[in-house]
This record gives sequence, structure tokens and C-alpha cells, in this order.
Amino acid sequence: MSDITTLWASARLPIEDGLYFADGRSYAVEADELGLRLVEGFDLGELLAEDPEWLTSIDITREIRVPGGYACAGEGSHGSEGFFARLDEDRTLIWVCYLSESNPFDELTVEASNLTATSTSNLSITLPLDNPDKALSAES
Repeated sequence: MSDITTLWASARLPIEDGLYFADGRSYAVEADELGLRLVEGFDLGELLAEDPEWLTSIDITREIRVPGGYACAGEGSHGSEGFFARLDEDRTLIWVCYLSESNPFDELTVEASNLTATSTSNLSITLPLDNPDKALSAES
């Protein structure tokens, strides 16, 4: 199991804006009204080794059926946090996006093969259900 799947299984996520994959890949991200951008890859294990308590508890508040599985969204233990995730048919994590200042994500929609997650502060992010990192460009 990767670090993120272990955390997910215990309803926790790192307090680091990021796109995390069950296979162990982790990317720092930035979000604003223009969407989500990849900043750089990083090692989640190193981050957790530096500060193993830098975690938040999460609550799934929304779940929808998507092709090949589910998508879910919710909030962290602080009011400003939100996340949305792609799960397989067994509700096993494929990827999760966590944002510390987005507010909770409470609306999920699917169009074609894209998932749109909208937060209570009206931040809206659209990512492909599969391989969302391939659709995001890194900052220059």
C-alpha cells in the first residue's frame, strides 16, 4: 500500500495542496478561478517523515456513480479544507485532490469523461476521471 492509500483508509489526508495517486505519485497543486495547476512532484513519504502529524481528518459528504466506479467529495477537519476523489468499483482510492483553502467540495458532476467538483465557495475544478495529471500543465 502507498502512503496515500494508508491515509485514505483511515479517513485522513496530508495538509498539503496536492493531487495524490494510489500508485504513490504526488504532485503539489495550486487552484484559483482558472482551475488547477501542477506545481511539482514530491515525495509524500518524505513529507510525512518531516511532520507525521501534518494530517487532517476527512468526511465524505457526497458520492456519485461515474464510469468504472465512483467519485466522492467532502471536507477536512478545518472549515477551509476540501477534497474530491476518484474511486474504483470497490470504492478503493485511485486519486484524490486536497486543497487547504477551497472550502468543502459539495457538488460533483460528470460530463463525458470529466469530473467537475465545486466547493461551497464556488471554486470549480474539472479534471479527467482517468489520468488527471496528464491534463494539467506545470507552472512555467
